[in-house]
Amino acid sequence: MSVRDLTTEDFAAYRTMASGAFGGSFDPAVPGAAKDFAPGQTAIGIDASSLPGGLDEVIAAGARIRHDHVTLGGGLAGCGGVAGLAVHPAHRGDGLFDQLLTAVIARCDAEGLPLSMLYPSNPAIYRRRGYQVVARTQSLIVPLVDLQRIRAVPDRRLVPVTEATMPRLRALYHRLSTHDNAMLRREAPLFDEGLPGDGWAALLLEDASGVDHGYLSWSRRGEAADGVGIDVHELRGRTRTDHLALLRSLGSWSTVTELARLRVRTEDPVLDALPGGGARPDPSPVPLVMMRVIDTAAVLQARPAPAGLEGAVRLVVEDDTVPAHTCRAAGSFLVSVADGRVRAERDSTAARDSTAERGVLGTIRLDIHAASLLLVGGRSLADARRLDLGAQADPAAETFLDALLAGPRPSVMDSF
Repeated sequence: MSVRDLTTEDFAAYRTMASGAFGGSFDPAVPGAAKDFAPGQTAIGIDASSLPGGLDEVIAAGARIRHDHVTLGGGLAGCGGVAGLAVHPAHRGDGLFDQLLTAVIARCDAEGLPLSMLYPSNPAIYRRRGYQVVARTQSLIVPLVDLQRIRAVPDRRLVPVTEATMPRLRALYHRLSTHDNAMLRREAPLFDEGLPGDGWAALLLEDASGVDHGYLSWSRRGEAADGVGIDVHELRGRTRTDHLALLRSLGSWSTVTELARLRVRTEDPVLDALPGGGARPDPSPVPLVMMRVIDTAAVLQARPAPAGLEGAVRLVVEDDTVPAHTCRAAGSFLVSVADGRVRAERDSTAARDSTAERGVLGTIRLDIHAASLLLVGGRSLADARRLDLGAQADPAAETFLDALLAGPRPSVMDSF
């Protein structure tokens, strides 16, 4: 039994298996049905024929690895987004899930993706292989009447987002999300460059000179039992004033519906601009986001260092969730910062013997779960300890690493 790349010839068998696992159906004979795996991703799987009682032309287990990029406090890191990981009902309980997930981790490493991300339905089974919950997708239910009292903002006007103006929205998204942690870059080929479609609509907020300051994207819903008539995918602006202008525009929907569902980031500035006290958490289930470090040195070096921070620490990452050869997360690393750049190199015996001469502030020891939580940014070693993760450090080294990885808590929003 071995994991191999899936090809065009395997697509129908994989989609049939995955559709059975996640719901829906797949019929390659239906006009317009997909015929091949989408670009920008790697598909791997296990043939049923390699298993006792398995049949030819059946995929026993399979997964897709999306080649995404995520923001890291002003930098970018490659991220293997795990999608469609499923095991055929006839072969469940035979250890295929763990074998396939281990192969996913190894493939991310081989393809230069220093992080991996997934949206779990069962976090525990992914945690066994080193994945850690780093974020939750959050939404608020907002009474639109609360937004009616917002005054007009001078020197701001709204522009419809069309095929012609969509590039402006994408460019603004890149500027606004650059210093976030874990936000997807949303680039082709994984994301279409045109309008998203399926009822999606948006407005750009610009000033009198045509400079873009923010945007609002939404989908209008039919009248629902919960009273929510509009799903707001994103509301982003440069300043609090821009958020107010966009919220005022959202409030104009109060003539046709009462409530909006507003998707927000973990530490979203729009929360400070919302007027009134009527907003409440969305009662729907909260999707979790799990991430895993694949290559510790590459993740650290993808992030620019805060201005004025200089020094060095020894970072030891312990990972007993996968075989040592699977990826480059575990090991001892000398992490140094100078002139706004981070350098991480594997720590040799000779380097360990010359700690005093090299000015190392101290040592930090993390298990893979603490490393996966912390290296994405926005959390402290104290946070990791409160979650009962393995995180120990000399005081000066802890202060240094916390400063290096500071920033907003991770948020993952996978669409406009």
